[in-house]
Amino acid sequence: MKSNRVLLLVLALLLVLLLGLGALFLWLTGGLDAVTDGEAAEPAGIVHVRSIYTADGESLRLPVGLDADDTGDFYVTLRDAQRVVAFERNGDWVRSFGERGVAQGQMLVATGVGVDRLADHVYVTDRSRLRLLCFTTEGEFLWEVPILNPLAPVVTSDGIAVLTFGPIGLFSSQGEVQGEVGTRGLEEGQFDYPRSGAVAENGDLVIADSNNNRVQRVKPEGETTATVVWVDGKPGRFQDDPQVAYGLPTGVTIDDQGRVYALDGFKHEIQVLDAQTGERIHSFGDLQGKGDGRFNLPTSIAHLGGDTFAITDTYNDRVQIVRLLLPGEDGLVVRFPWLWWLIPALLLGILAFVLGRKRWYVTEAALERAEAEGHLRLLAAVGRRLLVLPEVRARFESVNEDGLAIGEYLFETGESDGSDATQRLIAQATPQGWDRLLLPRVRIIVRDADELAAFEQAAGKTLTVDELVETYRIDDVNPSAAGGVSD
Repeated sequence: MKSNRVLLLVLALLLVLLLGLGALFLWLTGGLDAVTDGEAAEPAGIVHVRSIYTADGESLRLPVGLDADDTGDFYVTLRDAQRVVAFERNGDWVRSFGERGVAQGQMLVATGVGVDRLADHVYVTDRSRLRLLCFTTEGEFLWEVPILNPLAPVVTSDGIAVLTFGPIGLFSSQGEVQGEVGTRGLEEGQFDYPRSGAVAENGDLVIADSNNNRVQRVKPEGETTATVVWVDGKPGRFQDDPQVAYGLPTGVTIDDQGRVYALDGFKHEIQVLDAQTGERIHSFGDLQGKGDGRFNLPTSIAHLGGDTFAITDTYNDRVQIVRLLLPGEDGLVVRFPWLWWLIPALLLGILAFVLGRKRWYVTEAALERAEAEGHLRLLAAVGRRLLVLPEVRARFESVNEDGLAIGEYLFETGESDGSDATQRLIAQATPQGWDRLLLPRVRIIVRDADELAAFEQAAGKTLTVDELVETYRIDDVNPSAAGGVSD
């Protein structure tokens, strides 16, 4: 029928509109192949979330150390500014603390940082003062201890493991010396300038063994060499050896699925490894550049939860928050999660359109004229459900036209309180509250142009009996078949 064709046309137009809006968004954002400054905006599998250039008006010059707590909030050290900067998981600045100097609690070259939210501690390694410093998460200085050549602290279940040029120093959460693991060297279980570490689920340490061009998983035990679980990569035979697996591994972190993300500062790559076996799962390559999702000598990486990570983009003087999507996890909906809302929005739109079908209101005068001119059958076929005031239904419920009982198509609306019938019908035809969300299409049938003037302020569309007869031919309607033209 005519109205069903209109419904299908409207739904098709809505679908085309949604697809068009999606295409427009991808075009405006450059889609998956956008170009910025001559380079792809985001390498494959990387979704840029945010770039942070300043904190409380202070430029993030040479951000180096980075660590996140179990809520995703993270701390960054500014190497030459002797500052520690705290951010919320979304990248909003929280606070900054630290000052230059050689007195207790002051710093000269802050390199690494480790956060222990449970102990309310933030640990900082100062490579020039040769100290491990401890602050509260609010930035209040607590204590410091001397240590030779400290590079980065790693928070463990037993305290802190401090990476140095060679051996790993073990300390309690209060800075008490617990021991030392490994030595400097090329052998597996030895280290040379390890710049970052992460703790596996059983307490093992995954170490970015930087100058040995490798990543090692070791147990924190053993004097000359740590106990090795697995090793990925090996030292180069000579400087700039093209055969090495890593140019300079500078950062490691572990996600909540047990995958190691190893950041290569020289090759500008991120290798993803199985934390149990060290097997390579995926590689995010070709990351060098200045655009979003690209880096210039990145030094540290921290897992913020889910597929989201923070990375200190050191020589671009910023911290980037990115999503790292492995093959099988990438896709349009994953990159743009808001697309999931289009499905329920479309369904709700269709539901509102269907439930908000035409509502036909009829005045008493219109029924009187339709009865006199033999148009009651047409009225019933078009409206199916004719909403009338209670006194009007009482009057017409027993009226028949050619075997059609018009009373079967009349439904009461409102109450009979003796007030003006026109105003009562207008009030009933005006959608209220939640009813507005159903997008009702109100139609009011009046007697003629004179009565039409009384309904000028009514919601929806007002039709005279003449207009109704002209719009719907009698051979288009069939009231016994529920009046298919009404919607």
